Amino acid sequence: MAIAKKPVTKTIEDAATTVVEQTVANTQAATAAVTAAASDLMKPFADMQEKVRANAEKGIEQLRSHYATLKGNAESATDKLEASMTAAHAGTRDFNMKVLDLFRTQTNAGFEHMQALFAAKTVADAVKLQQDFAKAQVETLQAQSKHLGEIAQKVATDVVEPVKASMVIPFKS
Repeated sequence: MAIAKKPVTKTIEDAATTVVEQTVANTQAATAAVTAAASDLMKPFADMQEKVRANAEKGIEQLRSHYATLKGNAESATDKLEASMTAAHAGTRDFNMKVLDLFRTQTNAGFEHMQALFAAKTVADAVKLQQDFAKAQVETLQAQSKHLGEIAQKVATDVVEPVKASMVIPFKS
């Protein structure tokens, strides 16, 4: 019996194909192993990256919240200052009108006193008129000063009250 010989090239081709297939399989297995190892090595970095992203988002939300609070407080403070300035304007106007009224009253009293002095018949009458006028002026000046002080105190209270109320709020527990 004669043994049929396969051509040598066919055997070499089969061996080469087997070697190539084994090499491809080994390469794929090695690639999978490297990929798995790289994935295991990169997992802590991915976890850290996720934590950093989550913390950054949390920080941004806190910043937005603080900004909204700060903006609200600034708007409230602006409103309080506007109310204070409005009160200052109105109070100053009232105070100045009262001063002008008192000045007019004093001027009229001075003219009336001058007329009374010119109508005096004797020096004794003129001295008596002058003494009475001086006494009346001192009493009037005291009363007017007291009244102007009360107005000034009211204006100061009206000006400070809106700002004072806004300053007390943050310190309440």
